Amino acid sequence: REVFSGNHVALSTPTGSGKSLVAVSMLFRAVAENKRAYYTCPIKALVSEKFFELCKSFGPELVGMATGDVSINSKAPIICCTAEVLANVALRDGSAAAVDFVVMDEFHYFSDKSRGFAWEAPLLRLPRATFLLMSATMGHNPKLHASLKQLTGRSVSTVTSKDRPVPLDWSYRRATLFDCVSDLVEEGRLPVYVVNFTQREAAD
Repeated sequence: REVFSGNHVALSTPTGSGKSLVAVSMLFRAVAENKRAYYTCPIKALVSEKFFELCKSFGPELVGMATGDVSINSKAPIICCTAEVLANVALRDGSAAAVDFVVMDEFHYFSDKSRGFAWEAPLLRLPRATFLLMSATMGHNPKLHASLKQLTGRSVSTVTSKDRPVPLDWSYRRATLFDCVSDLVEEGRLPVYVVNFTQREAAD
């Protein structure tokens, strides 16, 4: 409901709780109103994953992708991109940018010293846009919300939950990654989602 209210939305709920469905609702609104929306992710791999996911939801003619070195269907009403790509649009075009709605996934990167500017620039330079700020680990940010209201003239609706539909457990192991994954497969604990922080680690 909040994505149709005209206010910005700060959505902080655990992984697997349906944040993507809220994002799709905002993107649907953009398409229905003949407007333009950007969906930002922190890394290119996530941009690519979200691009194909949204192509299935909306059709490939309505979805584009921009990562800095790849551009697909750049005139589409929905653009999946890295945070830096949207930051460059914001810095270049400011309030004249053709950006009506922005979904910022993994918004906790806002506090990152080296990359946080990419999440900050659109908030400062796109006063016409309506923002959906999503994170599973984002705390309450009253000063940020007040600043966004002052810049855009619209309030920030906060939606939070601590209910975790996907159980979270952990263990400390001294075995190799390969052995750990093999053990999980043998135990039937599937699917296994492995995150690597560099391309070299992923290749290895």
